[in-house]
Amino acid sequence: MLEKTKRYLEVTRVFLKYNLIPELYRDLHTNYISNPDCACAFDLEIRNTAVKLRQAFEELGPTFIKIGQTMSKRPDLVPQPYVIEMANLQDKVKPLPFEEMAESLDLACVCEYQTLAERNRKKTEEELKASRERKAKAFIEIFDSFDPEPIASGSIAQVYKGILKGKPVAVKILRPNLIDIINIDLSILDDFKPVMRKVLGLGGNFDIDAFLLEIREMLTREVDLRTEAINMRRFEDNFKNVKNVSVPKVYPDYCSANVLTMEYIHGTQIKDIINMPVPQSKKSEYTRTITRSYLKQVYIDGFYHADPHGGNMLVQENDTIAFIDFGAVGSIDKELQKHMLEFYYAIHNRDVEGATQGFLKIGGANARDVDIRRLRKDMDSLIANQNYGLEGRQSDNYAKLGLKYNIRLPGEFSTLQRAILLIEGVCLELDPRYNIKTIAIPVLMEAYKKLNEPKGHAIHIEFSTEPVDEKAEIRATIREVADKLEEMGDRFLSLKQEESRKTVFSKELYLAVLLIISAYILLNGGTFSWVGLAGIGASILIVLVATIRGD
Repeated sequence: MLEKTKRYLEVTRVFLKYNLIPELYRDLHTNYISNPDCACAFDLEIRNTAVKLRQAFEELGPTFIKIGQTMSKRPDLVPQPYVIEMANLQDKVKPLPFEEMAESLDLACVCEYQTLAERNRKKTEEELKASRERKAKAFIEIFDSFDPEPIASGSIAQVYKGILKGKPVAVKILRPNLIDIINIDLSILDDFKPVMRKVLGLGGNFDIDAFLLEIREMLTREVDLRTEAINMRRFEDNFKNVKNVSVPKVYPDYCSANVLTMEYIHGTQIKDIINMPVPQSKKSEYTRTITRSYLKQVYIDGFYHADPHGGNMLVQENDTIAFIDFGAVGSIDKELQKHMLEFYYAIHNRDVEGATQGFLKIGGANARDVDIRRLRKDMDSLIANQNYGLEGRQSDNYAKLGLKYNIRLPGEFSTLQRAILLIEGVCLELDPRYNIKTIAIPVLMEAYKKLNEPKGHAIHIEFSTEPVDEKAEIRATIREVADKLEEMGDRFLSLKQEESRKTVFSKELYLAVLLIISAYILLNGGTFSWVGLAGIGASILIVLVATIRGD
């Protein structure tokens, strides 16, 4: 309780220091039209507050840094200037001296016999310092050589360079007493849930409990470095047959909950390559490698790097792209993969109806529970922006669309969307002519084959050709028939006592099934496409005869 009270005072002090409480309340309750570049007067004013909030989060440490990073993925809830500023969060803090990291050096064992009375006795500062020094020395002796000055320092861990068995290694070590601080912060955030709901006006479609759970899960993964070691070995296995992509090798015998020992990668960060005098042909090659590898992670492996910014990708001397820092990863199951593939396929082929239905599937929503006509109109605008937008990077804000129609998109989809936008942003800086569509097509074809859907082969063929108007019309007809079939099902259930209605439904069902099968054969039957055409013709004839008879 004492530690929690101290932390309460620290959080309050930081928020008052930046005068954040009244400014946050004002910004979250201001409804205005934002400039796309966040350059209007309101945007600039709000951006000043966003900068202060970022600085406060950086000062308060890992829990609040994770909150800021999560905010950068929620443009549906957070004003755009905050989204942009939170993406700039720097998890860089003043490094601790190596001796103070001793509590986390659990690879080293320093056996010191102490009586019970000695263990219970409060140690002097000199005794504690001497104990830490002995443990630090024992840890360093594990390696051939070890530099106690960190090469990187964050709120969660510090990274050091050493030599192990003649090979250069990077050693990531958690900061001591980290879990205690995080648990106190999470408890404080739980206390503030009513404030977030009532004072800041966060509620309705925003699930605060789910938001805090996401923060908790991210931090839980990051404070156990064995999880990151598993992620790295899994990525290494996924890319073992890919020549131009690499992942640092893990040394499992030198890893623990607090220590991760891995291969030291010599290379240049992608963000530094952008402004270096590297031939444009090379930069374009890097964009192709990055995009293909990332699409493979998402649509073939179903396991992807969730924070692929320019500092987490290195270019090695042989032009291999190395991914580093696997504390944040994501995974998607086969069903979500399938829905996303169908959705993006429709987006890129300007199929408004297909994209609308795909979006509903991703959110697990029913067309009858939303204003489907307005959703189609908004989807048409989104597709137009994606395919005809004037700028190289288009912010396809699906999260806002989901919020508008009360469609709760899965967390994996939102995380992945942010990651893909990061990839697209990095690649556009490397190559202004970059177009993700041209690189994505062959990878998506392979993804369809791997999913092994019954009509995978047909979709594979369509990906390699331009969309044909006739086929698009038939697909639209199939969807209309399916909608009609659903309508008739509802009618049948409500009037199932009337025998005559059952008969009508049977005839309509027969016609719908005949139309769907015939259209499928026409699209995918090859030399037997004429059978599908004959079936559609027969269906039309039956409808005409029934209409003339008044049946």
